[in-house]
Amino acid sequence: MKFSLQQKMILAFSVVVIVSIGGVVIFANLDSQRQVNRYLTRGGQYGVMELVEALEDYYEYKGTWSMVGEVADAYSQRHGRKNAHGKASELTLTDQNHFIVWSNAGQVKGEKLTGEMTSRSLEIHSGGQTVGYLVVENGVLQTPDDIAPFVNRLRRAIFLAGGFAILLAIGLAVLVSKYLLEPIKAITSASTQLSTGDFSTRVDIKGNDEIATLAKTFNQLARNLELAEERKQSLTADAAHELRTPIAVQKAQLEGMLDGVLPLTQKNVLIALQQTNFLSRLVEDLRLLAMADAGEVRLEMRILNIVNLVQQVVAGFQAQAALEGTNLVTVFRPDGEELWIHTDADRVSQILQNLISNALRYGQKGGRILISTRKESTKLVFSVQDDGSGIPSTALPHLFERFYRHERARTRENGGSGLGLAISKKLALLLGGDLSGANSPEGGAVFSLELPIRNT
Repeated sequence: MKFSLQQKMILAFSVVVIVSIGGVVIFANLDSQRQVNRYLTRGGQYGVMELVEALEDYYEYKGTWSMVGEVADAYSQRHGRKNAHGKASELTLTDQNHFIVWSNAGQVKGEKLTGEMTSRSLEIHSGGQTVGYLVVENGVLQTPDDIAPFVNRLRRAIFLAGGFAILLAIGLAVLVSKYLLEPIKAITSASTQLSTGDFSTRVDIKGNDEIATLAKTFNQLARNLELAEERKQSLTADAAHELRTPIAVQKAQLEGMLDGVLPLTQKNVLIALQQTNFLSRLVEDLRLLAMADAGEVRLEMRILNIVNLVQQVVAGFQAQAALEGTNLVTVFRPDGEELWIHTDADRVSQILQNLISNALRYGQKGGRILISTRKESTKLVFSVQDDGSGIPSTALPHLFERFYRHERARTRENGGSGLGLAISKKLALLLGGDLSGANSPEGGAVFSLELPIRNT
């Protein structure tokens, strides 16, 4: 038989309650009889239990019965009880050999008490030994049989109180379990909806306990899945859009040449080849992004001189920059110091190539591009700054989104696939760093790559 979580909680609460309260009831019943018996054997039936305890304390302290009369007389005056006929109880104290040491009943001190009176005496103990006897005459005698009705009523009261407490506790367990499980049921229901593809489902958050934390985590998970689904749909649509145009151009070009509409010349074949190259780059970029998302990009980490690496990357763009009249300036801080870093040279080069390529594309023709490398505490910062018109404020939050284009800079005619910055961002994160973009106070756009300095 399978039990729900609520039934398990109620059962657990009930077991704890029954065992706890049941144990208290049983102990109370057993102890009540023991306490009544102790009460009767210690002088309670005569109303002299306090005197017996006072005498025991006296002997424990003095070790003798000398001067005990002062204690006994004081007690007799304060607590002397009377029977039904209004006559006060008569008390006689003897030592362990039944010789009288004190009496308010007319007994002679020093004489030995014998006869029936000794059989009705109460024992006085000290250190586990009997050190004396107290005889009570004309006392209000109560026997265990006299107390039995009271004890029975006390037991019934204990059982009734225990039973009521158990029922009340079980009722509270049902209410508490229902209250505690209500948010869990809500999360379970929302999880079921989430599993069917409804990523918009959310759970109402109440309180700040662990269940509220679970609800917040669930909502964050649902939000992430919703964003991932939106990105997937957007990526599919964008990829289809990006592929449609070059394929259409390529198809039209080839069909035109096959139908004789276009001459089969090197120029017309080159146009089709350019579209093929664009498709090849786009497919490779998409593959690299997919591998980065899955964490499957292989990194070949090694210690390298970052100054040499930057200079090699910049040298690869010098010819293009010269044709456009653009000046590529490299700056290293601290100046003249070799900067070593443990990283993947190819991936760092790929990021810097993307950034410099963008700067050449969107900067002013005949302007200047500044490539700086500086050491900051435990990281190296690479900055690529152009002198163009900068990044529109509406585009800043979307710089590293896939296929994001802005009318100024992100057009296919300018040669971009819309994936370069997205790939660079992913690679920077894989290398343990980050990539950011902003507008420079001096004008133009500046992209900064941060990488941690690690020796091994």
